[in-house]
Amino acid sequence: MSNILLVFLGILIVFAALKIIFAFFTGLSTLKTGGAMFTTTHRSKIREILEAVPMHPGQVLYDLGCGDGRLLIAAAKRYKVRAIGLEINPWPYLISRIRVGLQQRSVTIRFQDFWKTDLREADIVFCYLFPDVMDRLRDKLSKELKSGAKVISCNFEIPGWTPEKILTAPHPIHNDPIFVYSNV
Repeated sequence: MSNILLVFLGILIVFAALKIIFAFFTGLSTLKTGGAMFTTTHRSKIREILEAVPMHPGQVLYDLGCGDGRLLIAAAKRYKVRAIGLEINPWPYLISRIRVGLQQRSVTIRFQDFWKTDLREADIVFCYLFPDVMDRLRDKLSKELKSGAKVISCNFEIPGWTPEKILTAPHPIHNDPIFVYSNV
């Protein structure tokens, strides 16, 4: 009985330590992101995006705040794009590096601030960011993206831009709008 209790306590301590590490890294990264936190993009949204926004082999896809890298991995597998993820939160960065290392070699994850990254080579840019940064993001993308580049934004519109389409994933919970723009 005491061995079972020790094992249970050991597992509890490991989970508590992981939770503390996650909270620390999240708190540390919110200083840089202005409050935006790591959240995953549901697979139903990823499926909807990949169905509605065709990509071609060799195109460059950037994910700004790539989290666990799931969109990049799915796009690279399906379309053979060169997928680049930028992440400044150490916890999801490590998760994405592990996932990419196990599943996909044509995906690159960088521990890097997207505000300081030149996006001129991007053919497609994906973001799932908070509304308070969208004005600044619009200015950055307007300056850096080439004509015809696609921008996909989950949940939040880019102010002043008109989406070419608005997607909705067929899911009872994860059905927030996905805005697709063409940079002209």
